[in-house]
Amino acid sequence: MTFFRDLNNFLEQRLEDFIRANPQLELNLLLMEIEDQERQTQDLYRQLQQEVQECEQHILQLVTDIRRWRDRIQTATAAGRPDLVTLAQEREAQLRQRGQQLWTQRLNALKQQSATQELLAKIRDRRQELQRRVPRASTPPPPPPSPTPSATDPLEAEFRRLELQTALEELKRSMGLS
Repeated sequence: MTFFRDLNNFLEQRLEDFIRANPQLELNLLLMEIEDQERQTQDLYRQLQQEVQECEQHILQLVTDIRRWRDRIQTATAAGRPDLVTLAQEREAQLRQRGQQLWTQRLNALKQQSATQELLAKIRDRRQELQRRVPRASTPPPPPPSPTPSATDPLEAEFRRLELQTALEELKRSMGLS
């Protein structure tokens, strides 16, 4: 277990070092995250727009239903049927209550839509800021150092391999792998 944890820590450290050494990569990663947030926020905004439209359609349908039940109340009153008047009034009250619920839901969606629009503007500003920084930071990395005489020396290379192998075996022993 400690071997994998140590390996994971080592690899994470190497990745962080690599990203620090290449700031354009970090900016590109941030830019990708911002673009993803922008897409998600746009999707949320569209969902809220759809919710507002659906609420409005349901409210219009309820208005038609309320008018129909109001006419029925008048019809039942004219016919002298107080039992039907009471039932029709209850139905009209239920429809009005549902209409109020839908109206509240619509208002909440409109508020969320406004907040989402503000968030989207902030995300776009941040994305544009990062896009302006990316070209400046994307200068090519410096060329690798030219080989030194010790790097081309076969004896030096052999000792480096030996030192590396010794260090690896010592690491294995300390982890209890050999």
